[in-house]
Amino acid sequence: MPFVGSSRKDFLKSVMREKKIESAKIHEFTPAEQRAARSERVKVYEAEPYGWIAVSESGQEERQYHLFCEPQTRHLACTCADFVYRGNAEPGYECKHVSAVLKFIARRYLALEYDPRRQSARAA
Repeated sequence: MPFVGSSRKDFLKSVMREKKIESAKIHEFTPAEQRAARSERVKVYEAEPYGWIAVSESGQEERQYHLFCEPQTRHLACTCADFVYRGNAEPGYECKHVSAVLKFIARRYLALEYDPRRQSARAA
């Protein structure tokens, strides 16, 4: 008898519970992926005289953060608390504002400057 000490119904329940746990693990996102998803709601525009402004909603209020390219590292830096506290400890850390600005830059490049002919000419 394969179900010693338990009924078939209990066995099926335990199997379903295990499958639920496995599927929950598959759909967990890393903190970086979660920040990247939240960055879609951040509005970005160019700042004068340099850098970018990221407008982020925090609850009911809008906050503006200035982002700029660090001259020594050539990486983006943000003035938000998340970047200031975590960015110094983790090299390559991206807050949601940095992620939003990188997307903004990429979209502008593709729309205004990208030329596939120039790329193929370099490859030849």
